[in-house]
Amino acid sequence: HVILWKAGVCHRDVSPPNMMWYEIDGKLTSVFIDYDLSSLAEPGPRGNERTHTLPFMALDLLTKKGQRGEVKHQYHHDLESFVWCFAWISLRYKNGALRPARSRPFDEW
Repeated sequence: HVILWKAGVCHRDVSPPNMMWYEIDGKLTSVFIDYDLSSLAEPGPRGNERTHTLPFMALDLLTKKGQRGEVKHQYHHDLESFVWCFAWISLRYKNGALRPARSRPFDEW
């Protein structure tokens, strides 16, 4: 993610469905998919110009100023999205297995 960001690619939709991993020779590798909301370098879309996966959006982008496009999308917004993803994944799985339906918080998301 940081390599793409430094190259001017802003993903803008960090969420569990856009994260994948695979194994090659016993090594796990992760990839991002779904770049339809991304932008190349600045000026890119502001908070009000694109939709994101709401439960994983940075709080700054959900404020009134963010919705009016007055908050510039920065790297720390994507990092905050990673934190929300980690929390969501952690509450859905136990020891690598999906928890039973009634014991998964936030399923309505």
